[in-house]
Amino acid sequence: MTAGVIILILASAVLLVLVTAAVTSFVFRRRERACIAAMPGMEAGGSIEAVKALIAGLAEQASNTNALSTRLDQLLAGCPLPVLFLDESCTITALSNRAEEELDQPRRRRSLLETLGSHELEAAASEAMATMTPVEITVRLYAGGRRPYRAQLLPFANEKRSECLVFLQDTAQITDYGALRSQFAANVSHELRTPLAGIRALVESLNEPEIKPEESRRFLERIDLETARLGQLIDEILFLSTLEAGDTNMLEGKSEAGPVANSIVGKLKPLAAERDVVLKNSIPDGLDVLLPERMLATVLNNLAENALKYSGQGSHVEIEGSSEAGRIKITVRDDGIGIDAEHLPHIFERFYRVDKSRSRRMGGTGLGLSIVKHVVESAGGEVAARSREGYGTEISFMLPGGTTSGTIT
Repeated sequence: MTAGVIILILASAVLLVLVTAAVTSFVFRRRERACIAAMPGMEAGGSIEAVKALIAGLAEQASNTNALSTRLDQLLAGCPLPVLFLDESCTITALSNRAEEELDQPRRRRSLLETLGSHELEAAASEAMATMTPVEITVRLYAGGRRPYRAQLLPFANEKRSECLVFLQDTAQITDYGALRSQFAANVSHELRTPLAGIRALVESLNEPEIKPEESRRFLERIDLETARLGQLIDEILFLSTLEAGDTNMLEGKSEAGPVANSIVGKLKPLAAERDVVLKNSIPDGLDVLLPERMLATVLNNLAENALKYSGQGSHVEIEGSSEAGRIKITVRDDGIGIDAEHLPHIFERFYRVDKSRSRRMGGTGLGLSIVKHVVESAGGEVAARSREGYGTEISFMLPGGTTSGTIT
């Protein structure tokens, strides 16, 4: 029995390390591949470098036929990078949709210097066209504030005129991504320490030669609880990573909110009785939500379970629903101890806990509300929280509504 527990612990730890290292890289690369795959003429196995090569090749030939010019316009529309076309006087003649969205008011037929205010970038473009040699530099441009960009300038000859392609990549995003990955790894490592330390202590106690059978059973039960918590943590991290990777297949579907809420109330009745909390569903019949039953159940379960655990003994928790201008609003409200204003803006962050010791004691992973936010926002909705210390908490989310199957009050 003890050997099996130790194997389970090691397997859980190894899996979590692999998840930590791979999840954010997977999310980042999957988003890039999805964007590239949507571009005309590109496949899912493409890369940013392949996109650049395709655009550069078409740019040199675009003046020859209308078909090639149209293809080039299509590629620019879907390109995931800001791209600028310059003529020999460094005037912008064309640009990608991403450039229009990301940069500070770029315009066709305006000079590069007038548009982006970078003498360094203009000088690099002039040098590239004069020598017909690619140039790569790092510049700071206005894009929602000053941000660092890696600029790749590729000159080409078009009907004996020199022109230049400018590919821009926001390196602040790469820095932010690296920081996110480091923070994520640190958070997961921190979350692992408590259950693993507890399991290790329990396993050491089980190895005591004089341990009594009843104590051994109690220790094994606690080990089972801790390993279950580790399993839940793994499941929730993987679930979040799937959402962040842009996989919306799991969000397709429709469900009636009332019956789903009733099933959650039935499931959580033992917990409500244990906490001496009254749990009630008041969602009217016929309230349909554009979210499949499994996802709606995940959201409602996380919100209701959170309210039961932290509202306090003797409180009341109610699930409500209404239709507002074609959208469905569902609220989980309690009249418990509330949340301090200092903590309220952070409750949807991963691993954030208002009372860390209390949350761990109650078996929370710190990911429940983060999952709620990601599911709702990925389905085109929004989530909000209101609370006042000593007066209770209200967490609501709005989602697109489906065709109603009854009268809504």
